[in-house]
Formats: sequence, C-alpha cells, structure tokens
Amino acid sequence: MLFNVFTTETLGIRNHIAIYIETDPTTDSGWLHHVTGTILNGMEYTPRPTRNPKELPEYVLDSQKRIATINEEDLGQFREECCLAVPPPRPQVTLGGKRLYPDIPLYRCGHWLKDIEELAFERGIFKRI
Repeated sequence: MLFNVFTTETLGIRNHIAIYIETDPTTDSGWLHHVTGTILNGMEYTPRPTRNPKELPEYVLDSQKRIATINEEDLGQFREECCLAVPPPRPQVTLGGKRLYPDIPLYRCGHWLKDIEELAFERGIFKRI
C-alpha cells in the first residue's frame, strides 16, 4: 500500500516544519516525523501518531504540501535509515545568545527535515509524485 507524504508547518515563536505520513486515509491520521527542542538545549527526534495536522489549531494555513509517496513496507526503513541516521540539531547557543560554534551556520529543525527528505529520495524510500 502507498501512503502520501507531506511537509507541514505549525505556528510557534519560529514556525515549525515536519513530515506527515498519512498512514490511515479512512481516519485522516498518520505519523508526524520531526525534531523537538531548541538550539539552546539541542533537539531530539520525536515521531508521534497524529490526526491530520490541518486539523490542529496551530496549523499554518495552506502549508501542507504533498511531496512524495512511500510504500508501507518502507516505513521502518525511513525511520531507521533517514530519521535516526541524521543527527538532530545540537545545542548551538548559550542562554545569553552567544553562538557556541560561530564558524558553523545554525542548524534548525527545517535543515534537519530537508536533510532527511533528501536522503529518503536518494535511497528510493520516497517516490516522487
């Protein structure tokens, strides 16, 4: 069975971007793949089941974009070979806002998401639509 893969955005101090895989079209639900945390404390990969993000109050209107499909049997491979293979953003600033690694550009949730998305396409886990 093929599942639709979307990017989606929610409101926050900085808007947050994630990958949503619709695994149950009959209930309009699936899995959100994203990192949570801050560049102060670092982030961690925290997938979770969810209803369609469009139904959440923090959803950014018109932000959900269908980017690919994925075979049901490739869901584990996506998690293991993409989401867990790309390290989440580490702490990068101090409480006072000083950068810990001034010569390295900041790496946020959107950068992490782009890296796992590119890896999933490179490995053939995501299929272009």
